[in-house]
Amino acid sequence: MPVRRTSALSKKEKPKPKITVAEMEAVKKELGLRAQYKIEILFSRHRSPNLMKPSPLMLLIWESGKRFHGGGDQKMYWCGYSNCDMPVSSELFAYMHVVCPHCNRELFLDPKSKQAHVKSMQDRGLNPDDMRGIPYVVGERLANLTPPKLAELLEKTWRKLNGDADIYLKFSPYEIRYDPKYDDNSRTIDNLERVRLQRQPVIYTLKNILVDLAAGAELRTRLLAMITS
Repeated sequence: MPVRRTSALSKKEKPKPKITVAEMEAVKKELGLRAQYKIEILFSRHRSPNLMKPSPLMLLIWESGKRFHGGGDQKMYWCGYSNCDMPVSSELFAYMHVVCPHCNRELFLDPKSKQAHVKSMQDRGLNPDDMRGIPYVVGERLANLTPPKLAELLEKTWRKLNGDADIYLKFSPYEIRYDPKYDDNSRTIDNLERVRLQRQPVIYTLKNILVDLAAGAELRTRLLAMITS
């Protein structure tokens, strides 16, 4: 009668996974929806929800969790060449200059560094004209835009970041919109002041953006609704 051989491996219990397949997929999904960037809009106190009225604002971009062992955000900059205009990580900065990873052209970090290079060439008797044409990176963008134009700018910026960004709208703590003719109590102003100082930013997370896009929503339309709310 043939003897049935038993593998030594079959006698041992197979090691159990540390987490289940479902748990692993949940972790992957969570990591996949964590935005790499943050787009931030700072409004002045003169913001208006009127579709036809422009509002002064500042646009910034941040890399999420790039400082202090993942616990802080790191500011990003834009390439100064108008035909590039792509975001550039500050991790690429060298002494006084940076090479844009998108157009592979050199930029200065600020006007002072550019002036220092131009003066250095002049002191050595060299022609600095070519260097004068080199732009520098831009860290903040100031604009005066109507809500539709701002929604368009936000959409373009989001897509330049490969659709991997949360969007933050931050309002001035002194912004107020109310009709004074209905104010019959001086204490109302004090109460409103407390509300303004506690006002939280409006955040359109990457997860919610992707959910809305998957449902057939238009990103620019959603952004416009958020801006005018």
